[in-house]
Amino acid sequence: MDEIKTKESRPLELLAPAGSFEAFKAAVENGADAVYLGGKSFSARASAANFDLEELQKAIRYAHERQAKVYVTVNILIADQEFQELLDYLYTLHEIGVDAVIVQDVGVAELIHTILPEMETHASTQMTVNTSWGVQHLEALGFCRVVLARETSADEMKTIAAKTPLEIEVFVHGALCIGYSGQCLMSSFIGGRSGNRGTCAQPCRMTYQLVNEEKENLLIQKNTGEHLLSPRDLNLAEELAELKRIGIHSLKVEGRMKRPEYVATVIRLYKQAINRIEDQPEGGPLLTSEEHQELLQVFNRDFTSGYFRENLGAELMSYSRPNNRGTRLGRVVRLESGRLFIKLEAAIHPGDGIELWTGRGREGVTVGTIWRDKTEVEEGLHGETVQIEFSGIAHPGDRVFKTNDAVLMEKARESFQEGREKRKSSLNMNLSGHKGDKLSLEVMEGERRVTVYSTSVAQKALKRPLTREYAFRQLGRLGTTPFWLDKLELEIDEGIMLPVSDLNEMRRLAVEELLQVKPRQRVDRQSYRQRVERWKHRQGEERASFQSMKSVIPQISVAVSNTETLQAALKGGASRVLVGGEHWRSQRGFSLEEIRISFESCRKLGIDCAWRLPRIINQAQSASLLEDLKRTAEWAKKPKLMVSNLGELELIRTVDEDWPFEVDYSLNVFNEASLAYFFRLGAKRVTLSPELHHEQLAHLAKWPGVELLAFGDLEMMVSEYCPVGATLGGKKGEHCARTCVKEPHYLRDRMRYDFPVETDQECRMHLFNVKILNLYEELAQIRRMGISTVRLQLTRQTPGQVRQIVRLFSEAWDTINLGKKASWTSDEGMAELTSLFPEGFTKGHFFRGVL
Repeated sequence: MDEIKTKESRPLELLAPAGSFEAFKAAVENGADAVYLGGKSFSARASAANFDLEELQKAIRYAHERQAKVYVTVNILIADQEFQELLDYLYTLHEIGVDAVIVQDVGVAELIHTILPEMETHASTQMTVNTSWGVQHLEALGFCRVVLARETSADEMKTIAAKTPLEIEVFVHGALCIGYSGQCLMSSFIGGRSGNRGTCAQPCRMTYQLVNEEKENLLIQKNTGEHLLSPRDLNLAEELAELKRIGIHSLKVEGRMKRPEYVATVIRLYKQAINRIEDQPEGGPLLTSEEHQELLQVFNRDFTSGYFRENLGAELMSYSRPNNRGTRLGRVVRLESGRLFIKLEAAIHPGDGIELWTGRGREGVTVGTIWRDKTEVEEGLHGETVQIEFSGIAHPGDRVFKTNDAVLMEKARESFQEGREKRKSSLNMNLSGHKGDKLSLEVMEGERRVTVYSTSVAQKALKRPLTREYAFRQLGRLGTTPFWLDKLELEIDEGIMLPVSDLNEMRRLAVEELLQVKPRQRVDRQSYRQRVERWKHRQGEERASFQSMKSVIPQISVAVSNTETLQAALKGGASRVLVGGEHWRSQRGFSLEEIRISFESCRKLGIDCAWRLPRIINQAQSASLLEDLKRTAEWAKKPKLMVSNLGELELIRTVDEDWPFEVDYSLNVFNEASLAYFFRLGAKRVTLSPELHHEQLAHLAKWPGVELLAFGDLEMMVSEYCPVGATLGGKKGEHCARTCVKEPHYLRDRMRYDFPVETDQECRMHLFNVKILNLYEELAQIRRMGISTVRLQLTRQTPGQVRQIVRLFSEAWDTINLGKKASWTSDEGMAELTSLFPEGFTKGHFFRGVL
């Protein structure tokens, strides 16, 4: 309870986005306590303008002078060949005074903790942490803050915050990803632009149709809209008091791709809401209706509270359009002689951007001259009918929306205009001394105090003695500095004078001293180099140590999702099986008892077996899994477990510190540092990221115990939102119609590719790639790299398909490993595989890699 009270009593941090220096200044000037931004490298918004080193230094100086912090994003997966650049970059960030770095890659997090523990690290939402167990692991990794997955509910946040000393950060406003961040490979597999590498192309904002096996559009009669993966924008402005009570520390606004005016407006309104929390003890509104209108106006896709209260289903989504909706302006009365008559429901001004929703689609126009009757006016008001010039087509009754408010934009721009900065701290001054002595000026800013002295001694005034009013006027000339003079006390002899140049110099010296940022603990470059060398040496020793261990027997690893496909895999010749994983609603999965029986059977047959845990589980599901693990620990022999997220790693350690485990591909192991991290923790095997290309794989293959996905369904997205249930499953509040189990479903994109949809027992959607991954033709090359275990991900295939695929791969792998590579050809096997999957295959990123 003490921890919660401490967290409750802490002021909320308002954390703003900035993709450019203008947006950064807009954030600070409108009240942000901290700003997160990206440098030119290693940032998850690679297409934002971002900050070069000079701009970064300027931003940090500007923020620190105004008691704001700067966090830099290093929130992508880092390739091995980029580590030297990363090492230099991290030291530069430390040297220029960055307050923290936001990190996704576990290898990078562990690296920073080892070589630069003075640097504060925040765990990115890309780490997919949504449970207290996941947060516990991040604490051990050296993080001081965690950004929770956007899918975390208020109750879960409260539980998590109560169980950790770490600061908790949550998103409160802006665009939502429909899938779990860090687990979305959709952009990556469709176009090679990876969200994990900062280049997401946002395919979720495109159009899709929900179709069945016969390829019928199941929503054609419903007029739902075709943006089936496009969520509304998050808005928790009225939940801020509860977030504070829960123990959340930082409120994050999304929007590094947004213009400065957006940042200025949203941050100003959220700051006002935070400031009003104490004035609303009964839980009254934190924003006025006019302020809510401004939030809507600056940008919205409709608003949602996301998963804060519950899973909203269809009400989470913006099916009809993926971009800014604007606000309702009125309706068309008529179009006559090039003038559009509009009955207004809100104000209109020259320069506003408006959009007409006509039967032919949407048409945008910028408002020029406005007329009321025949008189030109500066604005039109609610209830009035006005005219504007318009050369398009419109009909009476067409709706009109305002997409850009010129007055609001100008108000926003004024807030961060050069020379009109308003974010200033108040100063209290005390000028004291006697005739014949130098005067002292003590300046106080909060807890900070500085004292400076006049150059000359005070003399008896011949004409104008030094008065409080005169001193206040001179000392208060603080111009563009981040200060203003609030109070001045004079403790001086009557009738003395001091040259104005002395007063000005004292003011200048005091400001200069106040602007000197208190030096933090800095690491000199030589010490840093030594730490880096020690880290590299340790990694080399660990690699050599692992290589000297008994080599792993070459195996085909087969992931299956029920007892029938397990038997098929064994009949096909599998020497290693992975049971469990997600439990699809479309088929019967493994029960805990069936997992136990499967392990015993495999052990008797000499088959290596591991229990795959699901890639996403929430707080309640983690508690349930913990109980299952405790029961499993009592079996005659504990099964080997394959963890899919960091929370599961802590769950198994809770039961048994030495429980043997492996690491699944969903933990995004993309480099040696991450690989070494998991092996150091005791992992027996690690499945590598499916986003690596063959040259990167060859480098990582130096470590025994790596596994590579070589065949099967590539899961592109996992989401709490189910498009089948949301659109076909009945109205909100009714029981789901379980439509997902009645027939297979697909999302068809505008190129007419059909992406299979599976729903798991927790009603999460799993979206799969159109084409099956198939590296059958590359098996000889994969073995030459040194990779000993390749995986067949057969969690959606029929028993017949499983048996045939396992047989083909096992025969090929055995032939290659017996040294008969020259005699092996892939032709016959590929012909069989093609007959099973006539829609064709993909080699994933094996040759093309990701941006």
